Amino acid sequence: RGIAAIAGADDRSAFWLALRARLRDLLIPRGGPVSDVVLGEADLRRLMDAAGACHEASRADTRLAEVLDALVRLVPAEVVFWDWFDVSPSLHERALVGASLTGPPKRAPLGPWLDHLPEHPVMSCRFGPVVAVSDVLTHQQLERTWLWEEAWRPAGVRHEMGMELSHPDSQVNIVVWSRGPGPAFTDRDHLVLQLLRPHVDAAMRRLSSPALTHRHRQILRLVRDGYTDAQMARRLGVTEATIGKHLERIYVRTGARNRAQVVRLTADLLD
Repeated sequence: RGIAAIAGADDRSAFWLALRARLRDLLIPRGGPVSDVVLGEADLRRLMDAAGACHEASRADTRLAEVLDALVRLVPAEVVFWDWFDVSPSLHERALVGASLTGPPKRAPLGPWLDHLPEHPVMSCRFGPVVAVSDVLTHQQLERTWLWEEAWRPAGVRHEMGMELSHPDSQVNIVVWSRGPGPAFTDRDHLVLQLLRPHVDAAMRRLSSPALTHRHRQILRLVRDGYTDAQMARRLGVTEATIGKHLERIYVRTGARNRAQVVRLTADLLD
């Protein structure tokens, strides 16, 4: 909205000056080192291009990889991927999608990796919505971890940064940037990802949402409100068997195994 409000600036230089001022206003309350970062015109263009790609994600032909490619152009890395999975009651991976402009995601064996998940500065989602491993651990500390010995060093990873997306407590939902030896992630990288995060979150929700009909959503709202099959059938003027068939299709499309889980998984779609 801030960018849209100043888009009518009379000339090119006035536009960029106004945009810089608006971004500064947004950042002052945040505090911390990123408040002092100055974004140049090239950075602002990349930031707006990435936000535009996120908003285009409502198109039916948009692929997740296209959104991730926009993120690569904003913050380069050898590997960029989106990972979404359940951690309880058991490990269940919902999505693992890599950008088409980078290499494929690499991961240690899932069992041990899950055991060490709470130690992971990025994947544990314990240290903020946009965080680099170097924000939490020095390289010497990192070298003493299971993550370094069993996952990063074999894969040639030296730096990693994550953008946590919205999710229930039982899940991890994150976009990850991985780099090999070379430059670490900077305050500029933190800043542009903090600014872009709401747009990425909305785009990923739209692109990963299950295809639910209007009737499915009606039934899900009633399930959320505690209705039984018989009560829903009376409310909607159908048979209990029809309600059962609809619920079966909803479970298939959402990957849910029961009513409580389907309500959690579709909460954003029912608001």
